[in-house]
Amino acid sequence: MNPIYINPAEAILDPLWDAGLSGFNRKLWSVQPGESHGLQIFSNWAWLQFEWARRPEAGPALQLSRKLEVEVSHFDQLLVSLNAPLDSIVRLRVETDAGPREVTFAPAPAAKRECEVPLEGATRILGLEIAIDAAQDGPGNGWLNWVGLQDSRLLPGYLRSLRSYDSKWELHLQPEDYEPTFALSYGIVVSEEELAVIREKHAAHLQEFGESSYTKAAEVALQIEPESRINDFVNFWGDTRFSRERDHGRDLLNHGFGDFGTSLALAGQFTKDKRLLRHAARFALSLAHCSHWDDGMISRLPGSSWEHRCFVISLCCHTIGVVLDLAGEMFTYEGKSFLLRRLSESGLGTINFQTWRHGYIFNCNQLAWFSPGRILASTILERHFVRVKPYTEIAYQELLESLEATILPDGGYVEGVVYFSCAVGKDGGRALAYYARARGKTLAEVIPECLRRSADFGAVLSSTDEDADVIAICDNGSGLADQPLLAAMASALPHSHWVNLYRKSLARTQGLPEDIFALQLADQIPESAPPPAALITMPVMGVVASHRPFHGGVVKLFLMGNLANAGHTHEDKGSFVLEVAGETLALDAGVCQYASSMVREYQSAQRHNMLVPTGTPERPRPKNPLPADILPQAEGDETFFRAEVDLSPGWEGYYRSWRRGWESPTPNTLIITDDYALAQGDGVDFLWQTRHPVTLEGATVRIEAKRSVLCLEIPDGCTARVEALPLDRTTATQTRIAIHSSARQGTLQVIARWKLKSV
Repeated sequence: MNPIYINPAEAILDPLWDAGLSGFNRKLWSVQPGESHGLQIFSNWAWLQFEWARRPEAGPALQLSRKLEVEVSHFDQLLVSLNAPLDSIVRLRVETDAGPREVTFAPAPAAKRECEVPLEGATRILGLEIAIDAAQDGPGNGWLNWVGLQDSRLLPGYLRSLRSYDSKWELHLQPEDYEPTFALSYGIVVSEEELAVIREKHAAHLQEFGESSYTKAAEVALQIEPESRINDFVNFWGDTRFSRERDHGRDLLNHGFGDFGTSLALAGQFTKDKRLLRHAARFALSLAHCSHWDDGMISRLPGSSWEHRCFVISLCCHTIGVVLDLAGEMFTYEGKSFLLRRLSESGLGTINFQTWRHGYIFNCNQLAWFSPGRILASTILERHFVRVKPYTEIAYQELLESLEATILPDGGYVEGVVYFSCAVGKDGGRALAYYARARGKTLAEVIPECLRRSADFGAVLSSTDEDADVIAICDNGSGLADQPLLAAMASALPHSHWVNLYRKSLARTQGLPEDIFALQLADQIPESAPPPAALITMPVMGVVASHRPFHGGVVKLFLMGNLANAGHTHEDKGSFVLEVAGETLALDAGVCQYASSMVREYQSAQRHNMLVPTGTPERPRPKNPLPADILPQAEGDETFFRAEVDLSPGWEGYYRSWRRGWESPTPNTLIITDDYALAQGDGVDFLWQTRHPVTLEGATVRIEAKRSVLCLEIPDGCTARVEALPLDRTTATQTRIAIHSSARQGTLQVIARWKLKSV
């Protein structure tokens, strides 16, 4: 085989991320049997995924090898890119014509890394073996990205060639003594009238607090020399799944609208600081000089059609578009012309191609995710090139099509609040605002009616926890919602609970919205709105919430169902969340960073408040996505609540039947009843997840929060254990209570009672 060069110093031997080209899928790898510890290996998105259910009694948890016959005289290192389970040991053995080369690597950090094996003068590689030893007794997850070769002698020269720019940009930027007028170039991000009002609000905030989220973000960006981060690819918000390890921490794009370039441009306009505008312009030019607007070479491998959609591409379009509008007068004609060309070719050209290629993006968050960058770039380009205008209209109509397809008839959204933020409020709403401003209309004139269906969605997923905005179902990490989402929904639905969520978020930012889109909507949002109804059912999305008064506070119980084939969901149908007096007693931990090898563990049934079989060779799990509707039937008022649901679908091979019921006759009691019959396994674990201290006291499990205490009664014939679960990159804790029954069928009833410490 011939290595596939990706630059003058490096080549790919096995593109394991590409299911069509992967040597594993072509049966070129041999895998040591792992049935005893539940080993599974399969292609998944942009990698070769592996997982095991438990640590094997002896030997590696993963061991795979393949024979090779490849000439490597021009290379001095073999590289394996992988993401191994936390603290596991990776061992690589390369068979060469000069003998074996073996390296054992330090315990893994649960993040992607490139493991290097020096070839030490070998001219041919004959084989490769990858082995991973588990560190934990429980499950392990990770993935293999690719196998490659490197000439470390040529690499520095190649990298130098990418970063040969200084900070002056003499042909692209106005001279440093240039005095801008602080006029907007297009008035699409913000109009002159809006900007005048915002400057006054921002000045008043600075007068009171001395700084703002805008000036703080700009100060961070001001410390970065953007030219030093010019690269062959563009890192994606610190997401390490697709980039090279040598590029970690070298971002040109930061997270959200607080992105480096936009932060500088906004703060520069708000405070009329030309130094900030100039630095914003340098970020835009540095982005434009990156060879490819993809987040890694895996999207540009010669001979491969795999691409990571246009996430980074749309962000590049958005950042450059914002800087062109707010700091456009800082560029020379040549500088602006170069940026317009990159927006046209590398930006809209690629976004349009991927919109043509991938029809599914209309039915999830992605089309809306791409729309702010797409529509902002298009509305700017049409000011220069008249033939762009029809393409702007196409982008607008396709956004409306996607919103109508993804917002359910009951106003729900199957991918959770984080992706609802992309598809509807933050990204969809921002894109609609750009279109409206470019067409001389108000946002209200261009918002589709389907968006106004979502009043109940905000209420059903709202959190009463003092430290959260929303319940972290699906791929939501923190429970905090994006402020522009809350502002967009509160302005569109001014009599809904979205208003209260927005006000809760605003209190954390000292009364000044931290995003310009939210800032532009602030005056349209009422001070308050009615609280959520006592019972909210969403019969299409399949979720239910109960809100009941309890000693001056609220008891909230949320039940998780499913719309068939919903994406970005977890193995959690039938799970629940319980909040009492501003604290979460039974939690959904959401998800960790996608770049962590623990991400699938967070998504597993075993990390939710579920009933799971035990004693199976592999980790028991339902299908996910689940191709069935799971629709709890519920009734209740301000005093009582009851619900039940059939949870058998998706668990075929594990459960022959499973029904779960919730009975809460008063706001301080919850009875959970599971009627089940196993198809496989030696019993079941009833799981309850919490972050509060837990103790076992005889036949009772006690959860002690700051303001309340909850006790779980251990049923007769059952045992209980308390487990501290490993978490990724956080100081938070998660404790799992497992009540075990050895019955293969029957009824398991767990009773929870709680009280306030002050009552």
